[in-house]
Amino acid sequence: MALKLNIPVLKDNAVFIAETKPQKIQQALRDFKAEDPLDLAKHMRSELEALNSQKTSAGVRLQALDSYRPFVISTTKLLTEDYINSTLPLQDAARTAASAAESLWSELGYGYKLALIDLQSQLIKLGTEKNSALAIHRAVHAISEHALVLYQTYFIPPSHIWSDLHQLYLYAVQLGVHKLDMQPEPGSQQTSISTLGTIENAYKHALLMSLAEPQQLVQQDISLVAAYLTHHIKLAFISRIAALQHASGTFVINLDSNKPPTHYNKQKEELDPRTDILLQTIDLVFTIHQDLKDLQNRQLPKNGSIPASGNRNNYIELLTHLIKNWGIAPKRIFSRSLKNGDIDLVKGILPIHRIISIASSGADPKAMNELKTLNPARLTPSRWKILNISASGMAIRRHHTAEKNISLGALVGIKANNEANWSIGFIRWANCGTRDRLDIGIELIAPQARAALARIEQHQNDEHILLLPEISAINQPATIIAPRGTYDTGRQLTITHNNTSTQVTLTRLVERSHFVEHMQYSINP
Repeated sequence: MALKLNIPVLKDNAVFIAETKPQKIQQALRDFKAEDPLDLAKHMRSELEALNSQKTSAGVRLQALDSYRPFVISTTKLLTEDYINSTLPLQDAARTAASAAESLWSELGYGYKLALIDLQSQLIKLGTEKNSALAIHRAVHAISEHALVLYQTYFIPPSHIWSDLHQLYLYAVQLGVHKLDMQPEPGSQQTSISTLGTIENAYKHALLMSLAEPQQLVQQDISLVAAYLTHHIKLAFISRIAALQHASGTFVINLDSNKPPTHYNKQKEELDPRTDILLQTIDLVFTIHQDLKDLQNRQLPKNGSIPASGNRNNYIELLTHLIKNWGIAPKRIFSRSLKNGDIDLVKGILPIHRIISIASSGADPKAMNELKTLNPARLTPSRWKILNISASGMAIRRHHTAEKNISLGALVGIKANNEANWSIGFIRWANCGTRDRLDIGIELIAPQARAALARIEQHQNDEHILLLPEISAINQPATIIAPRGTYDTGRQLTITHNNTSTQVTLTRLVERSHFVEHMQYSINP
């Protein structure tokens, strides 16, 4: 097959001749004095750009790239710290760091793809399989790391990422090297993805990261998924098109496309055995169920997939998310419809509590002033544009003047001009774009809320909570939204609302995000 990869144009007479001798490259990078990883990143990007623009033999190119690779890994790890906890849209420092990391992985990937194309064009290919396998493996790793940066900054990967990954995997299959185990060099810098020894495992990892719906996860959880998946990647299988008894955990990959895999049940066109293959995850999902069961029983899985330092509750939520997305594809219950108009948004349990309290205080100037002086800036709603709406939520786009402090899983209150109450929901997904464009998806969980205080048994301080009403039409009982760490089965709370106190018992955790907990309760007799 003729490879049509996304690569830069080579120049016959490059203005700047890049260094290609491994010892000189490594020494120069060790001697480079820079306290800021951005400076080293810019330097390496410039050197890699020069290397990728000039013609050289595949062997020389591979040696030069392998000299840069450990420095790229260590530098991008440092850059990650500047955007891994960033709110949305990205602040300047986070955007700069992410852009630098993207550029390094992109240039490294270009280099390995150029080397592979040179190897493919050789008339005599005897003995080139090992170098071809290395170039493919390194290219898949670099492309996957590039995609990971985009996931962690909520940008959609460009289509050429999928075209390149599919072509690289197919070519590896044709060469018979897709399952060749290439052990990492001892002592070299590694990422979770680079530890995957075969091209097929690295390719499956890239497919599953896309299917994990990373736009619905906080940045740290995206990294946790990437690491967790390496322990179980062998349990996902790639196969030819075949008749299926059931489609659960089966995804279709079109190797002739520039698109990520899709669930078998969502495939609209007839499958073509010449270009389509299947990714099957039943065994993987079964093992995740076992890991989840261990965590729910307050034990760590014995397979080592979850570190002892990991937060058990975070992993419970994360594995539940993976089971949903890698197993039976969730069906959309309500259809979306386009809608114009604006909406006000307030984020966080405390600002929502205060703005609801202000609204319920009526025109009492003293009460209004007391509440507003607590934190006036956070009580100012952000203005957002409605993109579409359904019975269970909406997609909205940030106005350029709206706040820059959005996080996945955050609790929000929203209200249109013609509405009397603040509806309550969670931010479920995000999608960033150029010039601070930010789209988010909100799942609505209640049409209104009441602000209250809760005293937890044996605690000294009151917590700000929200009381959500019963919705009998969908059989949803009354619930409580409280800060994370509130819930424990059978815990007693004293809730105060409108100067009236009520004793309740927490009965069920509906959802735990990184910020709040949504709980059912019963009123004590």
